[in-house]
Amino acid sequence: MWQYKGMLFNPRYGRVGLIAMPFFTFGEMLAPLVEVVGYVITVGGLLLGAVNVNFALLFVLVAWATACLLSLWAVVLEEVSFQRYRRLGDLGRLLLFATLENFGYRQRTVWWRLKAFWLVFRQKQVWGEMTRKGFESAGKQAAEPATARRTDAQG
Repeated sequence: MWQYKGMLFNPRYGRVGLIAMPFFTFGEMLAPLVEVVGYVITVGGLLLGAVNVNFALLFVLVAWATACLLSLWAVVLEEVSFQRYRRLGDLGRLLLFATLENFGYRQRTVWWRLKAFWLVFRQKQVWGEMTRKGFESAGKQAAEPATARRTDAQG
């Protein structure tokens, strides 16, 4: 997003610059910052007594229930539309994961996105060294049984 910031609200790029880039900037990129600020303000308000505890708990419960229902509804709509899951157990597992994603996984993705934000802010926008290991070890494993078979046949 940072690399293409010149496209933001730029009519030269048409709908991408005027609609898509603002959506991704404010709806996706800044979302973890807004979420963490909301957590901090809520906790601060609870500690200072400015927020009613019962209301805060009810609000969190409703927010979690809404997020779970949206995830479940997306799974149900996909299944009704495309019927991709042959086994009922697969669909049941997907419904379970759609519910559980709001309790832990979502918070981890916020953390990962905040880390990415921090790295961009510090201008460390590199992938790092990527060393391939899988092909070499797989080649050695495939060669070893063939060598062992030849030795047994010769011996």
